[in-house]
Amino acid sequence: MILDVSSLIPALSFCIYIPFIIFGLANKKERVNFSFLQYMGLMALWSFGSFMMHANTGLFTPLVWNRVMLVGMLGGPITIFATLIYFSKTEKHRYRIFLYFGYIIYIFSLYLNFSGLIVTDAGFVDNAFYYTLGSGAIVAYSLSYFYLILAILLVLWELRTSKDKFLKRSLRLVVAGVVIMLLGIASNLYTPLGRYPIDLLAATINAVIIFFSVYKYRIVHYSAVVLNIFLTILVVIFSSLIYMFFFVLVFKLERLIPFSELTLMSVCLGIVSSLFLAPLRTATQALLERLYGGKSFLYYQELRKFSADLTSIVSLEDLAKLTVDNVMSTFKLDWAFVLINDYNARHFRIIAAKGLDFAGEGEQGPKEHVIVPRTDQFIQSYQMRTIQQSQTSAQRSISIRLTKGEEHEMVAASLVLPLKFKERLNGFIVLGPRIEKDYYNQYDLEILQFLTDQASVAVENAISFERLRQQQKRLQETNEELALSRNKLEAFFDGIATPISIQDINYNIVTANYAAQRYFEKPQEELVGSKCYKAYFNRDRPCVECLAQDCLHTKLPFSSEKQDDRTQLTFSLNFYSIPTPQGSIGSFIEFFQDITKQKTLQEELIQSEKLAGIGTLVSGIAHEINNPLGGILGTADLMLPETPEGSPLREYTSDIIRYAQSAADVIKDLMIYSRKTRTSAEMLSIVNILENSLKMAMRGIDFGTIVVRKSYDPVHEILANPTELQQVFLNLIVNAVQAMNSDGILTLSCRQEDDDVAVTVQDTGMGIEKENLDKIFNPFFTTKETGAGTGLGLSIAHHIVTKYGGRILLDSQEGKGTTFTVILPAADQDKDRVHLVHARELRQFEDSFYLQRKVLVGEKGYKEETIRRKSDEVAYHILAYKGLQPIGTVTLHLSEEEGHVPIEENFSIARYLDGSLYAEIDRLAVSKEERGSLIPFSIMALAYLYARGRGAKRIFLDVFADEMKLIKMYEKLGFEIIGSYSKPLPCTVMMMDHVSKYEQEVSRMEHFVKPFFSRLVPKIDFSGEDMHYVMKAIDEISAKFSKQSTEQGPLDEAI
Repeated sequence: MILDVSSLIPALSFCIYIPFIIFGLANKKERVNFSFLQYMGLMALWSFGSFMMHANTGLFTPLVWNRVMLVGMLGGPITIFATLIYFSKTEKHRYRIFLYFGYIIYIFSLYLNFSGLIVTDAGFVDNAFYYTLGSGAIVAYSLSYFYLILAILLVLWELRTSKDKFLKRSLRLVVAGVVIMLLGIASNLYTPLGRYPIDLLAATINAVIIFFSVYKYRIVHYSAVVLNIFLTILVVIFSSLIYMFFFVLVFKLERLIPFSELTLMSVCLGIVSSLFLAPLRTATQALLERLYGGKSFLYYQELRKFSADLTSIVSLEDLAKLTVDNVMSTFKLDWAFVLINDYNARHFRIIAAKGLDFAGEGEQGPKEHVIVPRTDQFIQSYQMRTIQQSQTSAQRSISIRLTKGEEHEMVAASLVLPLKFKERLNGFIVLGPRIEKDYYNQYDLEILQFLTDQASVAVENAISFERLRQQQKRLQETNEELALSRNKLEAFFDGIATPISIQDINYNIVTANYAAQRYFEKPQEELVGSKCYKAYFNRDRPCVECLAQDCLHTKLPFSSEKQDDRTQLTFSLNFYSIPTPQGSIGSFIEFFQDITKQKTLQEELIQSEKLAGIGTLVSGIAHEINNPLGGILGTADLMLPETPEGSPLREYTSDIIRYAQSAADVIKDLMIYSRKTRTSAEMLSIVNILENSLKMAMRGIDFGTIVVRKSYDPVHEILANPTELQQVFLNLIVNAVQAMNSDGILTLSCRQEDDDVAVTVQDTGMGIEKENLDKIFNPFFTTKETGAGTGLGLSIAHHIVTKYGGRILLDSQEGKGTTFTVILPAADQDKDRVHLVHARELRQFEDSFYLQRKVLVGEKGYKEETIRRKSDEVAYHILAYKGLQPIGTVTLHLSEEEGHVPIEENFSIARYLDGSLYAEIDRLAVSKEERGSLIPFSIMALAYLYARGRGAKRIFLDVFADEMKLIKMYEKLGFEIIGSYSKPLPCTVMMMDHVSKYEQEVSRMEHFVKPFFSRLVPKIDFSGEDMHYVMKAIDEISAKFSKQSTEQGPLDEAI
């Protein structure tokens, strides 16, 4: 084996060409052109054949390897021509024809080669290589020349006609490599020169030029990793040459050691040095990069170091300014600027610029800011890109429209670096035209990509830091204000002499004032966090009289009385809802007041309020008129028989009797109102009651110049106690007249609202002050002078209207007047009508949770926190209403909607599941008055029917273990006990996985189910798909009932 310059040059050429092929084929992300890979493959084959021929390895003869070498050399010019067509981006058809013709000629050249017509002999004489050309050599080499010259002409023509500076610069180097290789091939025609690998030296130089073009101009798309591998190969070659220099020229070792061994030793040491000696490898690679990068290399190194340190800068302005300065100095730009997304102003703003006259470079006011609107096409194009699509790309002219006040300017950027963090676009680094170049090579783009990645993180950090700083400042100011407000509130709160506590919806005491601590003899630390019923009255569940849930449910103030069994004291409890954000835990304020002494006088005060309603009218008229009125009636009755028929005297006497009787009726009405009377409810006209109340008011107080306007629409009759309603309307009319001070307009109206009757009493007085609107229905609240009233009138009126299933609405504006609207259910509506609904509206959901808190927490000891869980928000709530009042509710959970049911948190039901839909019936809550009725069974049955209609195969429920009546009811339906748990109280778990027991017996179906369905269906107010599911279940049961009837005997027709 001969290792000398003749064999090492082709070996070096092969080492450079072969990586182009390997990594080109392995590149999956961006395919390398096939013509280029063919070119590199034939060049590598040429180099390898030449190496094996000159090294004389003994594996085959030099002549065989010569022919292998010629396969690569003869095909090289054709693939060079194909590659240059690709590089020049020409689409001209004539070049393709020449290319296809070239492949035909190549096949002919291969025939000449393998037939021995190009080289007839090759070998070694005394280690000196020789070869003999054949008769076909001139033809084969002429064809090679032809294609190489054609390739050169093609490139020269494209360079002349193209306006693309980038293309011209990249192809000039390629042309130089082709010319060098042309001269190398020509040396083969002269045997004395051809015996040396001059052609391979030219091919090696060509390979280095191709690498330089790929690295610098990225004419072929190799990754940065591949290019670094090429650099490493060059480092090995460079290191090996250094070792050869010392071995041969310095130490003269060729005298002792054969040159081939020195060469092999140098190559091995070069490889070892490049792989294991890091300082030498780094220094050599840096030297090569510096030779390649020139004076820009130091700038690149500085920019890379600056990029790595970017994330430590938290000032957005400093970060932008330093970035602009570094990219300007590194890439020699005309201008550059940084655009940052101004999230408050909703546009992108230049915060640092250099070389851009339109933007300026100093600090600017808001009017001088240079911006790019978010709606601009340039911004929109980057907003829609993903992070991968937004990576830096090769240079192109990018137009950006800048705006400053009313001025506009278009700039053409050479490169835009989007600063994206995750999917959020925070800004851009915009680079203007380059001064020395009009392109960015692969090395430039890698450094810029690294800068972009680091700057994106740094900008996000700076923006976050600025937000935190602003937020900290606002929080600090807010904390100071809150601290001052809290101190004032605490002082005011503790200064109130009445015991007060603030509690959440679960009766937990949040805070209590000093008066409460002193009255109940417990410190603040002991009260806070305790249940109010436990801390104040030593109970284990909420007080029966507590109206806290009513207050939170309606957002209205409520009052109740509570007698402490220990002290026999009577307290007035006043509840006021505290507005809280949606989704947070509700809270309320509770006032305690000892009214034991006041309670003993309450009955007298109520009666006094009635007397104050008609005042002097009762006391002055009743006594003075009744006696003479009796005499008048008695005398007229005696005179009537004595007067002849048809006589005017008889007509006058009849009139006297009629008028006197009318007066007696008025006195009777007044006496009924002013004393404690108990009269039964009756069908009555609301208009007549309103008219009678007006007449009584006009007789009792001075209307002055008040104008009474009436608007009575035809309305349904109502069922009520006339005396109580008269008391309501008389109180409202008297208050309205007194509010107008004998001058204004009193408007009375009646109208039908669906199934309800609405009565309106409106005045044009001074109105009710805003701060008193929430107090007017409170007992003993009055704005009248001392002695003019007790403040119970509106409280009693509110109680009476609520008793009849109605409500009182208030609308008052200071200086304009007040309107009271009394809404009562009509008699034909049946205020006690029960109807069942599936909660759809917010009010219906609130009614369901209200009943659950009232009944389950207040009476049965449920934990307050178990009401309105997250699962309850998406569950199905079935409610029973009596008139306008909710009287019962139950909750249904479906696994199809929630993925599971709440009972699984306390009890494992996995062994009962088979993948089909299942459900849980939960939270049955019925008011006290309805627990002995069919309401509990009806809403449970409706929940069962709905779940069955939805396809639930198994239905679960749990119930307190001591509620045996409920357990028995569920067992009648067909539920079976499957287990129990204690969290914290013992609970029984039941399941139904078959048809109910009522469906299993014909007698039950006939005597109970059929009549029950007949009563149930008219009460159901479901709509659409919900009603479909219920009727689907009922139809299934009815169909089965019909089948059973046919099989077991004649029965009445099924439902």
